This record gives sequence, structure tokens and C-alpha cells, in this order.
Amino acid sequence: MTLKTAWFSRFPNFDRRAERRTAVIIAGHYAAAAGISLLAAFLRHLADPYLPPGFPFLTFFPAVILTGFMLGIGPGTFAAILCGLIAWVVFIPPPGIFGMTPAALLALAFYAAIVTIDLWLIHLLTKAFRAERKERTEKERLADQQDVLARELDHRLKNIFATMGAVISLSQRHAETPRDLAAMLRDRMDAMGRSNLLLRGVGGLEQATLAAVVEQSLAPFSQTGSGRIEIAGPDVPLVSQAVLSLSLILHELGTNAAKYGALSSPSGLVRVQWSMVTTDDKDHVSIDWIERGGPPPKPATKQGFGSTLQQRVISGMGGQQHTRLPPEGAEVRLMLPLAAITPREDEG
Repeated sequence: MTLKTAWFSRFPNFDRRAERRTAVIIAGHYAAAAGISLLAAFLRHLADPYLPPGFPFLTFFPAVILTGFMLGIGPGTFAAILCGLIAWVVFIPPPGIFGMTPAALLALAFYAAIVTIDLWLIHLLTKAFRAERKERTEKERLADQQDVLARELDHRLKNIFATMGAVISLSQRHAETPRDLAAMLRDRMDAMGRSNLLLRGVGGLEQATLAAVVEQSLAPFSQTGSGRIEIAGPDVPLVSQAVLSLSLILHELGTNAAKYGALSSPSGLVRVQWSMVTTDDKDHVSIDWIERGGPPPKPATKQGFGSTLQQRVISGMGGQQHTRLPPEGAEVRLMLPLAAITPREDEG
């Protein structure tokens, strides 16, 4: 809003809360209109000795215009009627309520036409001002939204590049040939690409959830409707970095299960379940990865790329991983701080 328009936007006629006025406020506006009309009549009475005949409405025209401009068309119309009655009874000869000559009738007709035009112009002005203010408010909202989206995009790109850098560094250490390096990078980039599809809803009306991340990350390892992967747990909204991190972890677990675990056997099953727990007075999300029906798991003779990546990603979120290898299948539990993976309340 510019300085040229800020001063009159304080008037009730231009107030943003005009549509939420109470009956008491509306009655106050009409009382103010009556007061302005009486003040105009008093000023006209004071000026009467100094005016030539023929100026009965001299102070009433500005009174109607000011009332309509400041208080609105309703109070302005009320002031126009009241001022017309006062002028007719007091200032148009012959004085009195029953005194009506053709000249007086013509004067009142001109008065009615002029104040009607004045109030109509004020109505058009008010309508145009409100439309311009609405458009300006919408532009400000869109500009704010664009700024939020730009900052969110910048944040996501930083997270993606940081994760890619870590993946490339680890891949270089564990790859024996350029072909191995390319295969490792291709698999992890595919996992990050799938997780990025979920990020389109983050920060808007939609929100990426833990269930959606699990389903998207494990989709390549199970045929639709096969029932080999079971998912269960409450809705847990995730921030963008948690979406990327969990996608990489779940991709590694799914890859191991497909190569050596339950998903390598036709009858094997994987169950992913999670719940909210409190440990050390802090809220955590406990995610359990349970494999059944596959070959007996064997302890790794050395720490591979996937295990190293998992540990680094989990520690980056302030979480912990516990792995058990009973004969019936591998079991992995992830303990992640709720504050590290879910949006703050002020972020929605």
C-alpha cells in the first residue's frame, strides 16, 4: 500500500474487516452519519445571515460526500435523506414540513440527483479500491509462496548434492573396477530418483510419509500384489532429507534381501513395521526390518559398501541400527529421533 492511499484505508468504508461488522458497529456508523448531518445543519445555520437566498444545501453536499466516503454507502444514503429533510423543513422557504412550492420541489429533485451521483461515484471508487487491494494481497501471497518454494528448492538441492557426494566417495572406496563403480552409482542414483518423486508434495498440502517412502523404495523388489513385502505402521510425516536418507537405507536392505536374504527365495517374505517409542525422555521412531522364509543369514566377513553407507546415513540422522541374524531370517531395527526426521510444528 502506498502513502497516497494509506491514509483513507483507515476509514470504516475501506477497512478490511468491513464484511465482519457487528450490529453495534453498524448502528454506530449510522449515528455518526446523523451527527455529521446535524453538524452540517448547524454550520448552515451559522452561515445563513451571510448567504444570499438560494443556497439551502451548501453545507449538506460535503456532509453527504464525506459520510459516504468514510462510512459507506448505507450511512451516506441515510445522511443524504436526513440532510434533505432538514434543508426542506428549515432552509427552503416557506419553512415548515407542509411548505412545498414547485421551486422547492425542483430544488429537492436536483439535490437528490446530485447526491445520488455522488454516492454512486463513491461506490465505484470503493469497489475499485477493494478489487485492487484484493489483487495486491494475492500478489503478495504468491510472492511469499514463491520465496518459500525457492528456499525449499535450495535446501533440497543442497541435501541431494551432499548425499550424492557421500555416495560417490563411498563407491570409490569399495569399487574394484570402473564397471563396479558405475553399477553402484546407478543403483543409488535410481533410489534417490524414486525418493525425489515423493518430495514434490513436501512443503505443500501433501506431505511425504514413512509409509510412502517404504513403498516407493521397495517397489523394485516385489511384484505388484505378490504379498511378499508387508508394511505396517502409523502415519509419520518426513522432512526432505529424511526421505532421501531412508530411501537409501531401505534400498540397501532390499538389495541385500534380494541377493542373499528372504527375497532371493520364492517363498521368502519381508515385513517392515514401525512404531513410536520413547527412550531417555526422547521420542523415536522404531523401524523393524524382518525377513522370513529365505536362506539362513550369514555374518558378513567384511564391511561392504552398503553397510558403510547405512551406518553413515543413520549416524547423520542421530539414529542407531541393531542387527540380529537368527536362523529364520535377518532382523534389523532402526532407532531414529523423531525430531530429526519429522517437520517442526511451525513448518506444518
